[in-house]
Amino acid sequence: MTTPSRHSGHLSRFLHGVRLPRGVSERSVPRGPGELSDAAEAAVRGYLACRPEATVVVLGEGLGTGFRRLDNGRLTWLSVLPPADAAARRMLLPDTPRRHTAARPGTGAGWPDAVRAAGAAERGVVVAVPGTPAGLPARAIGELVAVCAARFPGGALVLDALPRWTATALRAARLHPAVAAVRIRRPAARTAVGEVRFAARGGA
Repeated sequence: MTTPSRHSGHLSRFLHGVRLPRGVSERSVPRGPGELSDAAEAAVRGYLACRPEATVVVLGEGLGTGFRRLDNGRLTWLSVLPPADAAARRMLLPDTPRRHTAARPGTGAGWPDAVRAAGAAERGVVVAVPGTPAGLPARAIGELVAVCAARFPGGALVLDALPRWTATALRAARLHPAVAAVRIRRPAARTAVGEVRFAARGGA
């Protein structure tokens, strides 16, 4: 039996979000590690407004409840987690036709294969990365931009809770030939949410 990882320590918080008391909004429930902020979820919603049947990919979501907040009844949701974390999530959230968990590392070039298996990538893909205490190194951001640009033309990348210096480094993504736009939101004094939009194949 797989031993649940550190994400399982937030199990009670997750279960509280499954059935909330009447009159209590999910937005009022504290969010643990692996959850997207309101600003990051707003960026995802912006993409879904144009592509409602897109695949939403969250790297390192843990036991997050983002699907319940962002589901429009048409999207496909994919949580990409290391194998032990993925096993713990599946015990609590078995896969459904529109919600899946993939046991893959969130780094390197292999995880996009799980996106192709989960849904029709041609309907759009938005990749979201929750904030981490240390933030993402500028090199890792550059690699992630390159992978998404190559594999998901017409897609988007949302990076949550970026430290100021990393957010500044994200601006370099504008130099990538497949990047159509870079937007940086600053919902907090010390962090930012970065959004990268990729050009459709053929420049359309």
